[in-house]
Amino acid sequence: MTMLNALQDAIKQLEAEKKEILKKIQKVAWKDDREEKQIIPEKSSIDDAFMLLGVTAEKRLLPNEISSLYQHWYSAGRTILEKNQPSRMAEFESAYAPSGKTPEDGIKRLTGERYVTKPQQFKLMDLIEVQFDIIAAVPTHLKYALHDVELTAYSILMDDEITAARHLLKNGFLRPSGAMVGVILERHLKNLLRKHTPPIKYKEKDALAALNDYCKEAIYDLITWRKIQHLIDLRNLCDHDKEREPTKTEVAELVDGVSAMIKTYN
Repeated sequence: MTMLNALQDAIKQLEAEKKEILKKIQKVAWKDDREEKQIIPEKSSIDDAFMLLGVTAEKRLLPNEISSLYQHWYSAGRTILEKNQPSRMAEFESAYAPSGKTPEDGIKRLTGERYVTKPQQFKLMDLIEVQFDIIAAVPTHLKYALHDVELTAYSILMDDEITAARHLLKNGFLRPSGAMVGVILERHLKNLLRKHTPPIKYKEKDALAALNDYCKEAIYDLITWRKIQHLIDLRNLCDHDKEREPTKTEVAELVDGVSAMIKTYN
């Protein structure tokens, strides 16, 4: 099992525990019969009317068990978020205990109340749902973060290989330099096709010209296609012994062109 799978399993467990907490709240207080979820109610106009009449809004007992269950859930969820996506910690904590000069009803305050009104209960439930939604999004964040790491490593590899090709060129090894850059170009075009949304299918044996054609359809325009086709022609000159010898100027143009291409389309 991968670390990402283990994390997803832990989040599923937190989801089950969250549902149990909300179920227990509704069992002792009000059943959530709202048509839409995730709407934190404003102060009820009915409550305002009660205040004008000197009548206190109905409140129901919130057992200590709710606070205890939530605190265990909160600690587990907070740890997952802190270790894997700390950039959203402030958002997570604002649902628990909003900051500000005047006290506001966050989860910490609401679970500390012995009695809650119906709007307070629904706000408590909605805030717990908000926290869970933040936690549930962590695997997606990690998936794309790993993708960024992969792209960074790929970029470093490309830079190193371009540098090696320039070194061969400088020392007069024209064909090897051009052949190396041709491999870089082929790998990069395939990577562009894989990264495209949706991915563009190609055959592993497809030649550079075919890959360039696929890219023309969805990734770059006709002008770029022509530039790359010219680079492919220079690469073929380096790869095919029966052709004339490539000049140093032509190989330099090939190296510079591929270098510019991978920086423009990445």
